[in-house]
Amino acid sequence: MRSSTFYKIILLILILLPVVFFIFLVCQNFVIHGFLEASYNFKKPSPFILPLAPKDRISEIESEGRDYYQSLFDSPVYFDVRLPRQFARINFWVECRAAAEETIQLAAFYNKDDWHYQVKDFNQVENLGDGWQRGEVEFDLTDKKFAWQKYQFMISLPQIRDSGRRVDIREIRVLALREPLTPENFWLKLGRWWRRIFNKL
Repeated sequence: MRSSTFYKIILLILILLPVVFFIFLVCQNFVIHGFLEASYNFKKPSPFILPLAPKDRISEIESEGRDYYQSLFDSPVYFDVRLPRQFARINFWVECRAAAEETIQLAAFYNKDDWHYQVKDFNQVENLGDGWQRGEVEFDLTDKKFAWQKYQFMISLPQIRDSGRRVDIREIRVLALREPLTPENFWLKLGRWWRRIFNKL
């Protein structure tokens, strides 16, 4: 009797695990709550914020106590943000260390192939101590190119070239926002999705 109950419990777990995993993947893909947060602290790779490039403009990842960072000594430097679907806007918080006279800007590409982008200064800068500061900037993504599940961004340091200076980056944090999935808009979105599938047939 006990053996039969044990096997039933195991069978139930084996049935529920793929269902729970499927629901988790659906929630991740559809971002039902309407937001996705991610960060890259240079200590370990991020599935959402890809490494800085090109390598000839940045140092290897270095450490200083518990801090991991990369130094930028030329401009511009690029990185991609990989997201499961398109979003309406994105907020960045970038922790960096630089000389007082350095200008640090962030840009979002409309289309990198055409070298068409929107550049912004940090609209809020917070002093974190030990020379580190955190800058914040927001971009509207509705007109930005979304290809291969990625948006493309650029760190611009217009005064750094041939200066001998460097800018250290220790964290890039993002908050991507879109319309949340609700019972009211679920059927509307499902209808649009089916129409797109039907039109491709």
